[in-house]
Amino acid sequence: MIFDRLLHEKHQYRLALFGHKAAETGEVCLILMTQGRLEEATFAHVLIAAKTGVLAVFPVVGITLTKYARYLGNRWTSSAFVGVCGFVADSVIHHSHYPGEYTEAVLTGMGTFAFSLVVSYTPVGKYIDRLAEAFL
Repeated sequence: MIFDRLLHEKHQYRLALFGHKAAETGEVCLILMTQGRLEEATFAHVLIAAKTGVLAVFPVVGITLTKYARYLGNRWTSSAFVGVCGFVADSVIHHSHYPGEYTEAVLTGMGTFAFSLVVSYTPVGKYIDRLAEAFL
């Protein structure tokens, strides 16, 4: 792959982590925001979900710049941290579409955790895990 020669493994990991975790969080947020009715999703919904996903991954990518980056190599720890960041990002970006002030944010965090964990068992997730070995 061309990225193997251009980017150090740590930077490849950061780039893959940013893209996948932002997409995972954004997808969960979009599904919950539209209450599962994706055919009713508007560009505004997609934009809000994208902002939520990007905001959720900033702390995750920030961790890769510290000595604690090695903890993200564990799929459970990584998924849990992304879930917490997804909760915070969702609660900051928009109000809940469900009863309760933080209901949607909690569901987004839990959904992001579960989705991230499932993705970690796919070939793409295993590739990202191999890139994380640069921090171990």
